[in-house]
Amino acid sequence: MEPINKMNIMIVTDAWEPQVNGVVNTYKNILPMLRKENNVNIVHPYLDCFKRAPLVGYNEIEIALNPWRCKHLLDAAIVSKDRIHIATEGPLGLYAKIYLKLKKYPYTTCFHTMFPEFVEKRLHISTSFTYPFFRWFHNDSKKIFVSTRETMYKLEEKGFKNLAIWTRGVDPELFNPNRRSNPQRYIIYVARASKEKNIDRFCNIEYERKIFVGDGPYLEELKRRYSRVEFVGKKTGVELAELIANADAFVFPSKADTFGIVLLEAIACGTPVAAYDEPGPMEVIKQNENGYYCTDLDMSLKRSLRVDRKRVYETSQEWTWERSAKQFLEGING
Repeated sequence: MEPINKMNIMIVTDAWEPQVNGVVNTYKNILPMLRKENNVNIVHPYLDCFKRAPLVGYNEIEIALNPWRCKHLLDAAIVSKDRIHIATEGPLGLYAKIYLKLKKYPYTTCFHTMFPEFVEKRLHISTSFTYPFFRWFHNDSKKIFVSTRETMYKLEEKGFKNLAIWTRGVDPELFNPNRRSNPQRYIIYVARASKEKNIDRFCNIEYERKIFVGDGPYLEELKRRYSRVEFVGKKTGVELAELIANADAFVFPSKADTFGIVLLEAIACGTPVAAYDEPGPMEVIKQNENGYYCTDLDMSLKRSLRVDRKRVYETSQEWTWERSAKQFLEGING
């Protein structure tokens, strides 16, 4: 990746290790590339200056209780003329947004999740009440990153401005067809075990064997409901890659994710994806080439099982973290 002018970069995020989710994975994967030519600092809840507490209903996610303690970090970033990027809408992101606006200092943000739709489904609060908050949060940023064109079009209709595409990538050394050493008759879904992921729909698909990979607050209830589904917990690295590569298909029932890095991991392994016709899958899936999407998940699975796995792998070649890092750098520098 050819370097853009060397920059000081600050990323403010409420999601960071040891949390496991798409936000953390995204920034972790581009961080080594960003740091090759730039100075990068991450402000996250696990810094010593913050007190933390579990997020209600999500005990594995801790949030900063005293986000104002990052004021001195933001002041230092302003003095050194950092490019400041706010990754999330949690306490740290919210404090940074308000403080930087008061200081009239530019920053970028990212819309990672269709959170208004999630809140509507989970708490029955209409998106007409939640979208105004997200517009207020994001519209003062000089650029709002989104991962797909469909998400961009939807947010434009909702009144969001300054939108820009920022794609994702996959690690081809870890996720590749060579992991398929023991093919078996099963379908797989990898996600955080929470209700917004629509895991029940996956569990109710008629298939001889189903494997769900992931931990989270909804896992125990899922285990009680679906005795015929194999819940194997959180997996990472080679173990995860092998589980995906040896599956017949990767089923993605979520309607809340704006992208889903796991989709890229699946096609990089040569495993076709079955999904709904939602923005994330529609950005990755090429119909009848690396999977299928439509309004009927069972039909998507049926069609995805027919595709050529070699072609599935070939379609993954355009998705690189190098390309993603370059887009990010160009975006915050613009």
